[in-house]
Amino acid sequence: MVKTIFSKNSPLKEKLKQLMLYLSRRRGAKIVWKRRHNTVFEQHPEYRKPLDNKTRHAHRELWEPFYKNFSDATLQISRSVSGTDNPMIIPEEIFQTDIEPTLNRHPEAHYLGHKSFYNRWFNSGIFPKDLLHIVKGELLDNEYHTVSADEISTFIQNFEYPVVMKPNQETWGGNNIQFVQAPEELLSLVRSSQDAVIQEKIPQHPELSRYHPPSLNTVRVYLYRSVTDNKVHLLHAVLRTGNNTPVDNVTAGGLVSLINQNGYLHGYALDLYGGKHTNHPVTGLPFTGQIPDFEQLKELSVEIAQKLFLLRVVGLDLCYDETGRWRAVEVNTRGHSIRFSQYAGLPFFGEYTEEVLNYCKNSHWTLPE
Repeated sequence: MVKTIFSKNSPLKEKLKQLMLYLSRRRGAKIVWKRRHNTVFEQHPEYRKPLDNKTRHAHRELWEPFYKNFSDATLQISRSVSGTDNPMIIPEEIFQTDIEPTLNRHPEAHYLGHKSFYNRWFNSGIFPKDLLHIVKGELLDNEYHTVSADEISTFIQNFEYPVVMKPNQETWGGNNIQFVQAPEELLSLVRSSQDAVIQEKIPQHPELSRYHPPSLNTVRVYLYRSVTDNKVHLLHAVLRTGNNTPVDNVTAGGLVSLINQNGYLHGYALDLYGGKHTNHPVTGLPFTGQIPDFEQLKELSVEIAQKLFLLRVVGLDLCYDETGRWRAVEVNTRGHSIRFSQYAGLPFFGEYTEEVLNYCKNSHWTLPE
């Protein structure tokens, strides 16, 4: 961002530091996304079709203010998968280096994604019930009272198994989520962990279970707090299902299907590298069904996002429990998967794209606030 160098509100040393950090991040993002896009094109050579000149010009006019030599690959893949040309599709490397860190620029806000404290910040029953916390090696019960090493073996005998054990921070792609079947197994895991949360396993409703019974199938909801009026808006929601996997994360082999505004699935699901599935490969169910109690899901999502301060874009994972109630499972504060909507032809920020673009150009994270 050229504005960083010419900003009058910070000393030269600080401007150079920010510029070097930005260039380093941009280089890293270009490498990562080039590698991913090349994998998509290797698996789906038909997605390589170049953009027509009119679309390419409109796309570059929108996003070149961030940097000129960005790749057209995001829009190429989106167009190929969805059949829709939309220049407002955000290049994934620009989202990573410019958009997300500008909207969520306060590092302390990412603490809101710490799973051991959800039930401190939100009303009981919204998130899974906590059974045990491990915070920097300290064992805490669900009231945050210390559990000694001598007590832990007896303490965990009273849990209702199976239980879920996961890192209480940075759970990328379902990594290290474990479904523990017995106290002896849990005791071994607890003794070798430094940061984790042990929670109840929420039984899911048959309506969502039918897509893939072995996994907890969740809905990822993305929300945006407007830079103009601070109101929270729901951007997109997608159904995530397992696919011969114990979890529904797409990086673990799961599938994602966009949910239309009327609560019905979009007609197909996508795997990690953009492969389309009109029916679930395991159960054969078509991705055309209706998400139950969709209005309740939207209301709960907005309610949660309104309490996540200092964040302008958040992703929530929600499940539909056996009683027919939507529950939140996880708060995602960064590393957002914008392709979930964009590969279905919908720009991540939808009608708010222009206000986000202008805000990020003029209030970029490399500039002083």
